[in-house]
Amino acid sequence: MKLVDRTFPLPYYKINKKYQIQSWSQEAEDLFGHQENLLDIFDEDSKSKVENWVNPEVQKASVEIHLKPVNEEDGPLTADLYVFWENDLYAEVMLMMKDSRLIKVTKTMNQLRARLNDTNFELLDEKEKLEEAIEQNNRLSAPFIDLTEDTALVPLFGDITKEKMYAIEEYLLQSSQRDGIDRILFDFTAVGQVERDGIQVFNNMMTSVFYMGPEVVLIGIRPEQAKQLSEMSMLSDIKYINSLQQAIMKYCAN
Repeated sequence: MKLVDRTFPLPYYKINKKYQIQSWSQEAEDLFGHQENLLDIFDEDSKSKVENWVNPEVQKASVEIHLKPVNEEDGPLTADLYVFWENDLYAEVMLMMKDSRLIKVTKTMNQLRARLNDTNFELLDEKEKLEEAIEQNNRLSAPFIDLTEDTALVPLFGDITKEKMYAIEEYLLQSSQRDGIDRILFDFTAVGQVERDGIQVFNNMMTSVFYMGPEVVLIGIRPEQAKQLSEMSMLSDIKYINSLQQAIMKYCAN
């Protein structure tokens, strides 16, 4: 077993047919610790549900499950489990927490640890205000717009940076779960520079969205951006269209 190099925005596991964990993400380790078998993180009722639904005969599936509480005083946590079988032997699994308390607590703890390393407390307040303003600006750089009942548009503005992608990922993944959303169009027309770390986070988000079910379409990719995307080993299932006008004509015209 090994920790994967890629940073996923959600808890991620790669398992075999016996649910034995082959690799996992840092997010999964932070939330559930070191596990040998995927079934060990579920309550008893959910174990049987996973055994019934998570098998190579169903290549791509999602199922609601209950996780064992981290602390005895806590109740069970509910999550959506998304699974994609690469072949008959191995599957990739992601978890979207419906109760985000655990994730928020983990992130808060990490932020507190980072603050303890900053000895200049006089600047801490101003630093936090600046970071909050930057994060808010980043979130506004990728609005989620409903075009039709089944198609949504996410126009991206400005540079693709790691910080910006992290700022939008939670909102984007939650929006992608909405009932009826079958397709999400990501428009690169207004994108400036593309940083390698930023496109890596974007690639991981696209993988997460794909596992959740919606079709992913990238619009307005320039040649230099296409080269960067190809270096990231993007999913082969992602579709590309030259312009937003063409995409609207194809997916939204009655």
